[in-house]
Amino acid sequence: MRAGVLSDDQIIEFLNENFINTWVPNSKLGRVPSLRDPIDKRREREGTTFDTTHALAQAIMKGWKKKSPADSLVLSTEFELMGRLPVNERISPYNGANGYLLFLTEALDGKLPGFREETSKPSLEPDSGSFPELDAVSKDLKVTLTSEKPKREVLNIFRAPGRGFQDYTVIEIDTTAFKSGGLLTIDILVGNAEPKGSFDLYDADTELPTEGMPHGALASAWDVPPGKRGTIKYRFDRGKIFKLGGTGNWFSQKGSVNAFWAKISVEPNQETASRKVSPVRPEQSAEDAMNTFVKAFKDLDGETILPMLAGDARETLGGDFTDVPEDMRAQISEMLSEMEILSSEYVGDEFHFRLRVPMAPQQEVFVKMRKVEGSWFIYDVK
Repeated sequence: MRAGVLSDDQIIEFLNENFINTWVPNSKLGRVPSLRDPIDKRREREGTTFDTTHALAQAIMKGWKKKSPADSLVLSTEFELMGRLPVNERISPYNGANGYLLFLTEALDGKLPGFREETSKPSLEPDSGSFPELDAVSKDLKVTLTSEKPKREVLNIFRAPGRGFQDYTVIEIDTTAFKSGGLLTIDILVGNAEPKGSFDLYDADTELPTEGMPHGALASAWDVPPGKRGTIKYRFDRGKIFKLGGTGNWFSQKGSVNAFWAKISVEPNQETASRKVSPVRPEQSAEDAMNTFVKAFKDLDGETILPMLAGDARETLGGDFTDVPEDMRAQISEMLSEMEILSSEYVGDEFHFRLRVPMAPQQEVFVKMRKVEGSWFIYDVK
């Protein structure tokens, strides 16, 4: 570095004007396992310490790239990773003095250089050979969709919080321009770094959880592997503001970081004078069918539930709800009023969702739906 890009006066001037510059030997942070014991013993002899729990040290350790001997890292004042450049991988467009200056500039512009290289192979579009150019992608934490611009793409990062916790990167999605509602679709592509990603969609006024299950989520895509895609779909009746939360899944290494792209779009509802109310109408979305089923189950509405069942689900839930005595019906309905949707996702051409049901033996019920001749039917309940 000193004999290369740091010998360029323009880069030195740019660094001094825009950054607080420092360096830390890998040995002090224990990056080389074989050196940890000797260094600890030397510190003990010399009576010196090095606090690896400090926020700056933790941020540096999170930014390391596996098998890289050294990395150039850009951190925000809040110790958020803004860019990473492994010293042995300064390839186009980041090679040479001009390339290093480009790296620094993109980091300040919020373009996450170094994370892009982890997400360069997969594609948001099935037939596309590469990602959209970064200039066409927003890193903003707020996305506004309108009839003129019903689609936006964002790039950001998420961190793995450790088992049992949530550490959301939150994207606000404003759909208020769609007065009659529509179908919100979020196509998510996770980068090739280690942690898997989990994504939850919430109403804007929902207080996002920091630990435990993401209760209150409208729809979710969990455990999306590196380099793979997940999709969230949610139909809404009127324009509103949503919050999309992205976090590392519970089984990824705590503190590990990955990037994600999200293509967010709305297909507006068509305004009509009247609509069918059949629980299995062909134009009904999977989310509508799920919400119809949940409401009917809470109300013990057999006339609505039974036409939605097929296969094993009909045997499981196909009892006659009208035979329940009125006093018992009131008690059951009161308990079922606490039932809530824990998660939902598309799995291939099916739609699965998980419910918290107070009366169920395990408190949770897993439901699978598939489309038959244009209508969604529940075929499995466990």
